[in-house]
Amino acid sequence: MKKKAKIYYTSDVHGYLFPTSYGDKTERPMGLLNCISNFEKDGNTLIFDGGDTISGSPMAAFITEQAGELLVREPLAQVYNAVGYDAVVPGNHDFNFGYDRLAGYMKKLSAVCLCANARDLKGKTGINSSYIFTLENGLRLGVVGIVTDYVNVWENPQHLEQIQITDAFLAAKEELELLKKESDITVCIYHGGYECDLETGAVLTTGNENIGYRILKELDYDILLTAHQHMTVNGRDCFGTHTLQLTANAVQYACVEIEYENGTSTVTSSILPAGSHHNRQPYESLLPLELQVQDWLDVEIGSLKEAIPEKEKLHMALDGSPVAGFFNQIQMAYTEADISCIGLGNNSIALPEHVTMRDLVRVYPFSNTLVVLEVTPEILKQALERCAEYFTVTDGTIEISDAFLNPKVEHYNYDYFTGITYEIDLDRPVGQRVVTILFDGKPIQDRTFKLCMSDYRASGTGGYEVYKQCPVLKRFGKEVPQLALEYLKNHPHTEIVPNGGLTLYNYKL
Repeated sequence: MKKKAKIYYTSDVHGYLFPTSYGDKTERPMGLLNCISNFEKDGNTLIFDGGDTISGSPMAAFITEQAGELLVREPLAQVYNAVGYDAVVPGNHDFNFGYDRLAGYMKKLSAVCLCANARDLKGKTGINSSYIFTLENGLRLGVVGIVTDYVNVWENPQHLEQIQITDAFLAAKEELELLKKESDITVCIYHGGYECDLETGAVLTTGNENIGYRILKELDYDILLTAHQHMTVNGRDCFGTHTLQLTANAVQYACVEIEYENGTSTVTSSILPAGSHHNRQPYESLLPLELQVQDWLDVEIGSLKEAIPEKEKLHMALDGSPVAGFFNQIQMAYTEADISCIGLGNNSIALPEHVTMRDLVRVYPFSNTLVVLEVTPEILKQALERCAEYFTVTDGTIEISDAFLNPKVEHYNYDYFTGITYEIDLDRPVGQRVVTILFDGKPIQDRTFKLCMSDYRASGTGGYEVYKQCPVLKRFGKEVPQLALEYLKNHPHTEIVPNGGLTLYNYKL
């Protein structure tokens, strides 16, 4: 007898409940409330989420900052409960606020929490390795959750004292062997992405941050739902497993349909837009909170000596970015480092003279903290060579390298430096372009430097693996937007003072 099942899937929601990006007040076709209004649940339907929920949006930041009663009732969990999520997997950013916050959020969820490679030493999160869902028609779906084990690389060690993240691939392999004995359909929800192109097998990323391709190739799950990379990957069959991925911030969701008969399954899927409709509840009950967030974003927090207009990404990289200079100036002041670097987002970058929290959120949408590394001249040169890779020259015209545009756009992996001046020669091969590096106007000698950067970059992510070998001198717990808020309050009419940056060798723009 043929049995059918349906799965609705979301991931990387990052606290975007309402239909807004928060860069302005325009209502947009996005947000978890809009996504879930499309779900039609019955006894043969399951709803899953792939993680990164409690960090990443102004809504999420407001809940965390206000703490108190808001954390007690966990509004994000309220939405997941209202629609009837069956399983959730923690993403790497869900560990950003420490064990107690993660445990508090998980305990508020009605859904089962799955993460086979998370060992809870205190037992307060309620995390399971896997779970077998038996549907109304008798079909058994064995579901396992795993998170990228790069959590160990990125996360503040204090946040992982009570929860250990183990090897993601081994956990997925071990759970599969158990689930196959008692399940008709096996599903792996992986908060991680693909390290290889699904069509060609070409390597996209090195290391173990993303192992989706390896799971597809070496394990035989029926379904692999991925996350983390924020790429839209339409559903397809790879090595006999159906797989897909969604972009971030709840602008889309997936619907997976399963047919099972006589031990054989057929899986199809669609990635669908969130749309512009939301149900009356829980929208109306959460609206007062949303209005609080919007008011919080619009309060002026400080001013700049002059506004910073928007520029194209290429010109920002070549000529320098006052926005990057602003954040580097803050990082240098706060950490007392010799040098600072920062990557900006893919979004438009500009700041008005009178700055609000909304402006900071728009230009720096990450919940990063700061790390100071000890770097040698050799390390610094290798990092700058990665930055120089951002450029290519075609028929005498400087362009952005395809390495930063495909398979997804990654302008945020180009870093702007303050505290040094470095010169590159674009006529030289990639990896050999840095001609000179000056500190205090003099060539760097055989000494070490204190280099400040985000915790994300300090992990070696984005092609900066060289940083992994550097000693960590200090970690700072406050997020960068919060530091910017404090800096503006303490420095009325902030002036951005240029301090080094990129120059081109023997090349006219």
